[in-house]
Amino acid sequence: MWPKTELIDLLKIAHPIIQAPMAGASTPELVAAVSNAGGLGSYGGAATAPAKLRSIIRQIRELTDQPFGVNLFAPAVEAYQLTPEQQTPMSELLTKWHNELEAGPVPEPIPILGPFLEQFTVLLEEKIPVFSFHFGPAPIEAIREIHAIGSIVLATATTVREAKALVVGGVDVIIAQGFEAGGHRGTFAVPYEHGLIGTAALVPQIADAVSVPVVAAGGIMDARGIVAAFALGASGVQMGTAFLACPENNIPEVYRQAVLKCKDEDTVITEVFSGKPARAIRNRFIREMENNSDKVLPFPAQMSIGRVLYQTSAQQSSPDFASMWAGQGAALTEALPAGELIEKMIQEFLAVTASLQLK
Repeated sequence: MWPKTELIDLLKIAHPIIQAPMAGASTPELVAAVSNAGGLGSYGGAATAPAKLRSIIRQIRELTDQPFGVNLFAPAVEAYQLTPEQQTPMSELLTKWHNELEAGPVPEPIPILGPFLEQFTVLLEEKIPVFSFHFGPAPIEAIREIHAIGSIVLATATTVREAKALVVGGVDVIIAQGFEAGGHRGTFAVPYEHGLIGTAALVPQIADAVSVPVVAAGGIMDARGIVAAFALGASGVQMGTAFLACPENNIPEVYRQAVLKCKDEDTVITEVFSGKPARAIRNRFIREMENNSDKVLPFPAQMSIGRVLYQTSAQQSSPDFASMWAGQGAALTEALPAGELIEKMIQEFLAVTASLQLK
């Protein structure tokens, strides 16, 4: 069995492994498989319409009777201001790649996130066990409402300052997102460059600074990373890249293969796909956008205007323009069903801890 940490008692789960929400990659099947195996499955719902989100929550409940989580983005990131002077240069730049892929015209940016209030209402009505959020604090009233239905709240911090602010806001568990993590940086209180702190340095500092459980995230791919996270003061781990090759998720095959072929130097933090810093597998789009960073639109307009290009590239089995989020530990990814992957981690964890005790 795993250590009886505060997080286990708080989440009422057997093992403190949390599957990162991975908006766009998570599915009811993946969430349920993780929860059924003793972890905490989590669905990334930020870009899911409220009615669809309700349907997905109910699908998850049909597949598992164990706790699971739903993640949303903080409502502040839904809105953005975009002028024609900003949009035109990016549209013109994307047009050449659209023509190359025969992807049709560059689309107009449209709202692709939220609306938070309607999504959150669904979570309350469906009484989801765990609510997590990214990109800053959720409204305090929302946290109070989640607590009122007996659920708990997790949120991402990339600095000690952010962790303290989240605890003041009522968050029950802090996810300490290290520099190594794949996907979007959760930084919200400082320039993102100030939040580029490695997991091994960030976790003990946050653990020492707050009184709530801390979950380590970033570069944790197997039992060795889990043991290290506990040694650093974490009560659990959040893993996203480790689940990218699992058959239960819905990422394109070209993305899955890129993850499985990834090497330690192949990922980079970039804003070119979405308008916010995120760690992805380096590809042609990232390279060719390096000299055009001044044209990148604010988040999430950049993600919206690029959506057809990214999707078409993946549909054509080309990694050139696909957005492929992944962490620095991607080279350690294994193509196993989620349940088998967690069971393997458990057995390896027991072996690692036993060897340490013998020493």
